[in-house]
Amino acid sequence: MKKIILLSLLSIICLTGSSQIINETLRDYFADAEFFLEEEEYVDALYDYLEIYNQGFEDNANINYRIGICYLNIPGQKEKSVPYLQKATENITTRYRESVLRETRAPLDVYLYLGNAYRVTEQLYKAIDTYSKYIDLAGDSDQAGRKYANQQISACTIARGFMENPVNVRKTNLGPVINSNSSNFKAVVSGDGNVLLYMMELPFYDAVYFSEKADGSWSEPVNITSQIQSDGDQYICDVSYDGTELYLTKEDNFNSDIYKSTYENGLWSKSRPLNNNINTKYWESHAGISKDGNTLYFTSNRNGGTGEMDIYRSEKDPLGEWSPAILLGANVNTMLNEDTPFITEDGNRLYFSSQSHNNMGGYDIFMVTRQSDGRWSEPVNMGYPINTTDDDLFFYPWKNGEVAYVSLYTDEGYGKEDIYKLSFVPGEMPDETIAMEITGEPEDEETEGTTADAVEETPVYDDELPVEEEAEPVRIVVELRPVYFAFDDAKITAENKITLDKLVSFLEQFEEAELLITGHTDAIGTKEYNMKLSERRARAVLKYIVGQEIDISRIEIKARGEEEFAAINKNPDGSDNPQGRKFNRRAEFDISGIDNKENIIIKKVPVPEELRFKKEQ
Repeated sequence: MKKIILLSLLSIICLTGSSQIINETLRDYFADAEFFLEEEEYVDALYDYLEIYNQGFEDNANINYRIGICYLNIPGQKEKSVPYLQKATENITTRYRESVLRETRAPLDVYLYLGNAYRVTEQLYKAIDTYSKYIDLAGDSDQAGRKYANQQISACTIARGFMENPVNVRKTNLGPVINSNSSNFKAVVSGDGNVLLYMMELPFYDAVYFSEKADGSWSEPVNITSQIQSDGDQYICDVSYDGTELYLTKEDNFNSDIYKSTYENGLWSKSRPLNNNINTKYWESHAGISKDGNTLYFTSNRNGGTGEMDIYRSEKDPLGEWSPAILLGANVNTMLNEDTPFITEDGNRLYFSSQSHNNMGGYDIFMVTRQSDGRWSEPVNMGYPINTTDDDLFFYPWKNGEVAYVSLYTDEGYGKEDIYKLSFVPGEMPDETIAMEITGEPEDEETEGTTADAVEETPVYDDELPVEEEAEPVRIVVELRPVYFAFDDAKITAENKITLDKLVSFLEQFEEAELLITGHTDAIGTKEYNMKLSERRARAVLKYIVGQEIDISRIEIKARGEEEFAAINKNPDGSDNPQGRKFNRRAEFDISGIDNKENIIIKKVPVPEELRFKKEQ
């Protein structure tokens, strides 16, 4: 794609021999990318790194390394990290300069990232070879890295065994009423199965949703983020057995605490933190509640634990307050991270995630059983495909673990992550010996197409075929509608999503198509501020489209500020025209790269004639 970038002729990158001349624009891109990477905003960081990559840095190991890290952290696009990380290994150094654009080499730990990329894409033999390469190169200089590499080699070996003996489980998508075209995750269900709460990724924040079952179907979910008074920083942990108490974590950059909201008179209350026996100055990441509401299993990295994140238990005292926490034993907690504990309604099974134990890579889901003496059994890995070679963290058991709710990224889903109900074969709960297959059929699904299937086909021979007339080419009309923004705002609205989803469908259908997003503003404010605001609008659209699994390398953005009005800002008498300014607060689109352009008509939606901006104005 021919890059459209706001650079003067003097600032275009030149190549002298093998060295790159770096201008201020590239420095700005790099500074932004490093900031976004540090903040774990991988889509934003990736866009800026790719801008640098496409300006003569294709062979730069450092930029390839950074791009690979970004892709490795974007769900649904992790496999794209592999070629960039492979390229980065061609030029490595033990004297890597962090956050320096002039650095052309990659550090040794690129082999750890490449090993992880091979592992999560199930290229296990390549992963083992790559981790081994790191061990050879690092020598004794990085004991922690060597230990990590050895753990991952072990995980890959374990994974091969589990993948050869998959667990027998049926998965059922909860359907389009619950699952949207974005990520839907952290689903919890009341004991009677009639209350469902879960998280949904929305533009700029993650929302808490609530649904109730009526006549066997889930009701239209309600966004209760405002009811619990969350700023988009609260995440579901568990719901009480009767469905009236919701446990959440409230997170910021420095701390995470456990909160609770109560359902009364048809509304959820403002969430409140639990007491200081649960919440500390450290990170409390999750809590699971027992059926009777008197025992809380939660995770924390407070002092006195076994390793990093550990699982603790607290009981309610006679006054209904949470008592001092007790660390679970070594059968459960390890030197690495444990997280997301859930206790079954009978209190006899605890499900949790761990980076240790008999692990396939990343986090895996494990189960321990309460013994007659009250101690927990050795953990049992839940097996493949419940566990994968990537992170598997939130597994919500229901009906004593006969059923579970999870979020899965699948090709047949409605969005990035969908909520699924997993049903195990009765009497065959996962253990170390089960070796069956997963099925993808929904429960009670009716067979479609039975009438057509019943028609007997009669053979037709070549000489009986009629001569077909050449069909008229199908012409596709594409309306490139802009998306509009509120004043001084860059948020993607529900109305914007409808427009963008149509654009995404087109980009999915025509994989060669490339997109230019141009951000604009009205005439209020300084030119400098409006230029930045228009870039924020273009980036917001970019982030949404990439979130629908469109490759970011197919997209460019451009900021025009107040330089290209579509409509008037003022009336002929000089008074303000808010209706016209509304049409200027926009992001608009251009399509290129389509092979069969003659059959595709790209049509832009015009501004009403009475509001249209004319250059002489």
